[in-house]
Amino acid sequence: MLKAKTYSPNNEKSGSTHVSRVKIYKTPAGPLFVRNCCSPSFVKRLKADQGLRAFARRPEREHQLLLTIAQQPANRLTLAYTATGTIIGQATLAPLDNWWQDIGNAYEIAVEVSSGWRKLGLAQKLLSFALEFESLEKYLILGLGLSWHWDYEGLGISRFDYRELISRLFAAHGFTEYLTSEPNIRMDPANILVARLGRRLEEETINRFFQRLLKSETLPGL
Repeated sequence: MLKAKTYSPNNEKSGSTHVSRVKIYKTPAGPLFVRNCCSPSFVKRLKADQGLRAFARRPEREHQLLLTIAQQPANRLTLAYTATGTIIGQATLAPLDNWWQDIGNAYEIAVEVSSGWRKLGLAQKLLSFALEFESLEKYLILGLGLSWHWDYEGLGISRFDYRELISRLFAAHGFTEYLTSEPNIRMDPANILVARLGRRLEEETINRFFQRLLKSETLPGL
């Protein structure tokens, strides 16, 4: 069971203007810390757990990826880590690019928990802490679930079962699933797109999002 205590460090700030906050969770394996708006200097002091490899395949490369993310002022990085400085989970908010770029105030969110630290509710905690900012109500936030990043075999389930887990996880945080012609999503029927439209999101951004959902370079009229 996770029990939390929150505090705000006096001198830890991210590369943006957001002050970093920390929650401490008591677990059977010892205390875990979840910090949002992590700065590059803070990330440098940590190391990646061996089970953290979904996006870059190796822990060392995952750590470098997280450092690169933290170095971009427009990004927001939330980390879960142990008392010994080992990163065991992350949630990232980064501006949309490629297919989705130029539609207005929009972020892509990604979340990962190390394989040895699952079933503790950490993904829920990471998402809650990453999305707690009132300013995000002016943003569209997309989550692209791509099956080649998923460890569904390690969990002993199918990729469609994993898809359902993702759907429920994000639905609990106000996300809705949408059909799309985006090329990466279309590569596997198990892939999933979820989105959260902020309460103060501009109508122009909403319209561009719905127009982009089913954009096609091969089908006339889309």
